[in-house]
Amino acid sequence: MRYKGFTLVEVLIVMGILIILMAIGITAGRFAIQRADRVHHQDAADQLYTALVKYKLDNKEYPRLGSCSSCIEEQFFAEALGFKGTRDVIKAYYEEGVFDGGTDATYYYHVDPVNAQFAIVCVSLGGIDDEAEKGFYCTGDGIGTEPVGNPLKIKNIEAGDTMNINIIRGFDASDWQLDGGFAYLN
Repeated sequence: MRYKGFTLVEVLIVMGILIILMAIGITAGRFAIQRADRVHHQDAADQLYTALVKYKLDNKEYPRLGSCSSCIEEQFFAEALGFKGTRDVIKAYYEEGVFDGGTDATYYYHVDPVNAQFAIVCVSLGGIDDEAEKGFYCTGDGIGTEPVGNPLKIKNIEAGDTMNINIIRGFDASDWQLDGGFAYLN
């Protein structure tokens, strides 16, 4: 009596095919996670800018940095959104009430220093201060226009664009970090 079964070669071929499919699936999964993280950061920057626009509609200018009458000091996003501070400057203008910036990132804010009529919000896409070198995303009405004091011309800053990255790093910054699932700005 002869037994029927798979040969060693057939088993190895099936295992090889499964390994290739798993590698493709893992690669696609990593890409999807990175893309989702990028979109999350971009959306958070857009929502922050939307809150700033609502603030401007009521106050005729964007929140300024450094002076303290209806101002936002060094910890702009922390105080503005009600984290670790007492000045909830734009929290009332933020639809969800709680800021969710995604994974670790640095958010930057720049306002027209002369009359506070344009603002720019940027986020690092590669962790705190873009340590993974994935570039920056910026939004705001000061991008691409030519008012005096407007330093930024494009929204998506690639990792190798040192001129624009240095401009962004000159803005006021606040780090968004996740610590064991608890998110905070510092």
